[in-house]
Amino acid sequence: MRWPTAAALARASREELVAFARASHHGWPERFADRVEQALAADHFQPRPYLARAKADTIRLSAQQLLAIGQQRRSWERRMGELLLGAPRRGRAKQPREEERGQSFPGGEVYLSFPGLGDRLAARVAGEIGDHPAQFESPNALQCYGGKAPVTRRSGKSEHIVSCRLAYNRYLGDAVQQWAFCSLRYSGWAREFYDRQRAKGKGHHAALRALGNRWLEVLWHCLQKGVPYDESVHVANRRRALEPLAQAA
Repeated sequence: MRWPTAAALARASREELVAFARASHHGWPERFADRVEQALAADHFQPRPYLARAKADTIRLSAQQLLAIGQQRRSWERRMGELLLGAPRRGRAKQPREEERGQSFPGGEVYLSFPGLGDRLAARVAGEIGDHPAQFESPNALQCYGGKAPVTRRSGKSEHIVSCRLAYNRYLGDAVQQWAFCSLRYSGWAREFYDRQRAKGKGHHAALRALGNRWLEVLWHCLQKGVPYDESVHVANRRRALEPLAQAA
């Protein structure tokens, strides 16, 4: 909206570009200004003035619409957090006050305890699973519903595994795929699991599907027991489960 044309952007000073980048929470404001200056200095197509004026109005309108959508998405995200916790977040801890808590989504705190699940993504996962997680009688039922459990087909003594099933809740599958990717930054075992899958020759998305399959299994157990996720507890349980396999190998 500020600089809809190259001519308008060329009139902006370097200080304005750096200030704009910082206000937009850009990680490298100086680098951003350098890239803009390099792009303006390079040879590029020169449109006719009346075409540039027409496009400038279109760009301003599109930018205004995107800003409005971004504001609405932030409001929706805050609302989703309130629904999961039963009250709006307060203070530096970003936690609701006990006296303000009302009716919350079943298992809301459990969803938000998982690494990589913020208010928005947790609301997507919780909304697709529903307010009655007991309908999934086993972790495999939830994994199949999310499309992360592999399909196994047998032919005699041979076994053929299809990496991705076709019939599943695609909205939940997409949300879990993004959750698996986001968890790589916050969970040590998730990063280790992902790297091990890549070392076996699996692609990026296949490794994320396998990781998402594990996350759904852990989520099922936490929802059934009504306890938040604890990284140390899960790592200890995972280590005990893998020790017999390591000894056998």
